[in-house]
Amino acid sequence: MGTIFTLPARPFYQSVTLYHLNRLPLDKYADFCITHFKKRGKTLDISVVNRLYEQFDGVTYYMQRVMNEMFSQTETGSTCIESDISKAVDEIINVSSAIYEDLMYQLPEKQSRVLIAIAKEGNAVNVTSGSFTKRYGLVSPNSVKSAIPALIDRGLITHDKGVYKVYDLFFAIWLIRNFI
Repeated sequence: MGTIFTLPARPFYQSVTLYHLNRLPLDKYADFCITHFKKRGKTLDISVVNRLYEQFDGVTYYMQRVMNEMFSQTETGSTCIESDISKAVDEIINVSSAIYEDLMYQLPEKQSRVLIAIAKEGNAVNVTSGSFTKRYGLVSPNSVKSAIPALIDRGLITHDKGVYKVYDLFFAIWLIRNFI
């Protein structure tokens, strides 16, 4: 998305001022979440926030989505604990499962296999190396090299500072669960 503002050939080149926003600090995020649970007579164990922050690398969208689900599942007067995370994530992934299945169906096999490998790796580096292709049973480094641009163009993976990741972290979890 950022390339529409940063590449000269794109329509909105230099039409905005770009700012880098750092992740919210964990303590601020924890205070925010605990306060909102408390306002509704619910308790949130701090370990929940710590684990979600680590699992989703402090990305607010994913944390907020899981927190919202857990908030809905926590009864007034009850405490939301770490074991509630998997139930909430399962619910979110189950809602999107049909969409994820359709995405995989639309991909050529070579691209789907590379996507699954990147999901399993988490933060994938050196994806065109022989060790990466062997580790995930991919055809060849060249097949990975040709699949990567298509996956980026479809918005399924990102590439930043040599690291490839599945863009949608819930999709990454779904991929890992369904293609072990």
